[in-house]
Amino acid sequence: MNVQMRNLFISLIVPLIIIVVKPFNLSFNQAMVLATLVLTITLWVNGAVHKTLVSLMALLLFFTFGHPPIQRLLQFPLSENFILIVFAFVFSQGIANSGLPEVLIEPFLFRRATTKYRLLFIIFLLAFLMIFVIPQPFSRVIILSHIFSRYYEKLKLPAAVQEPLIFAVFLFSMFINMTMIRGDIILNNALITMSGQHINELMWLKIMFPPTLVYCLLGLLLFGFIFHAELTTYQKISAAFSHQAHTGITTSQKKYLIVLVLMLIIWATEDFHGISGTYVVIISTLLMFPMGLLHKDDLKSVNGHLLIFLTAAFAIGPVMTVSGLADILFSGFIHIFPETFNTVYQAAVLFVTGLLHMVLGSNITTMSVALPGLMTVSSGIASPIVMMFLIFITVCGHFILPFHNVILLIGNGSGLYDAKPVVKYGLWLLPVMVLAAFLIYLPWWHLVL
Repeated sequence: MNVQMRNLFISLIVPLIIIVVKPFNLSFNQAMVLATLVLTITLWVNGAVHKTLVSLMALLLFFTFGHPPIQRLLQFPLSENFILIVFAFVFSQGIANSGLPEVLIEPFLFRRATTKYRLLFIIFLLAFLMIFVIPQPFSRVIILSHIFSRYYEKLKLPAAVQEPLIFAVFLFSMFINMTMIRGDIILNNALITMSGQHINELMWLKIMFPPTLVYCLLGLLLFGFIFHAELTTYQKISAAFSHQAHTGITTSQKKYLIVLVLMLIIWATEDFHGISGTYVVIISTLLMFPMGLLHKDDLKSVNGHLLIFLTAAFAIGPVMTVSGLADILFSGFIHIFPETFNTVYQAAVLFVTGLLHMVLGSNITTMSVALPGLMTVSSGIASPIVMMFLIFITVCGHFILPFHNVILLIGNGSGLYDAKPVVKYGLWLLPVMVLAAFLIYLPWWHLVL
């Protein structure tokens, strides 16, 4: 029996037990949905079956036994985010074709990212600065990952070193997006809407910016500890690499730069002129064809496997909700909350939210289940703003697999790294997130709220 067949056989054991035993008094259809979820996640991780086939199977079984409306099942391909991601891939390819990253950013990386912690700090810095240039978080991290991928390739880093270092680009982008509302205009605004609280950018900055910077520093140090060997290899290769300085920006590249800067300014000022970033990226991408930055072959940069993968991942939450599984999982934990908002209560919030996130995967879906339930339970006991942000840092700071955060999922689904660095880092991050909640976030909120 080869490894793939063995992994497939092992993957079937728990789903079959769920179907036969029907835990939590599940109906047959609910047991099938839960079994499908477990099987899908297991196969995504162990690779016994191609991710695309697994994702298509999951969508079919979810639809058959979960009975979600087709609009909920296919909410990702029917959403604006789908269009943004598709065009962001092509737009990023146009930027790469222009040669501008080589002229403007790569020399800086070759000169300054000479040690492992300088590299990690620069990734953080660029992820933060890009917030003010490109509002859409998916487009932003795709473009940033293109820049670092080309840089790592020029260094000729071994694949085993490249994977965790490109994972760092997605990871640190996820961290830095927590600092302000505009960091992730989708997730952060969804939090505010679902909680029913009136939070503006200034208030968010006061509540989240200082503690999250400390959390980011802890995340950076943790990354340096976990991937010490890979970062040491990077440092040695970077120090020995002889980079030839670019001859300078060409006349054509100056024209490209002017047009791209205008495009990015329009994109970055979306709040002022009201033109959707979706329209900006579509028009910008289409303009790249007559400019000679894009050609028909560049359409291959759109990763169809990733889009199918994301469609299945985004379907998990709605199917769990519509089938009633989310309510069943949540209702079992109501009795563990004490009557006062003490350390035990706060730990219970972290535990319940983390457990729901483990099963539901999607941050937005987890918040849609946890926020109304937990805020209702805590009414009159805890500050709704504290509850809101406690749930938020849990879903953002907790992940074991790529599907637990869509930012990480994009990099994994694009084939830039597999699940191993995600699992390796995520397991270590979990206790760090819990300690940060009690020692950094909650004490800071006590001071400012």
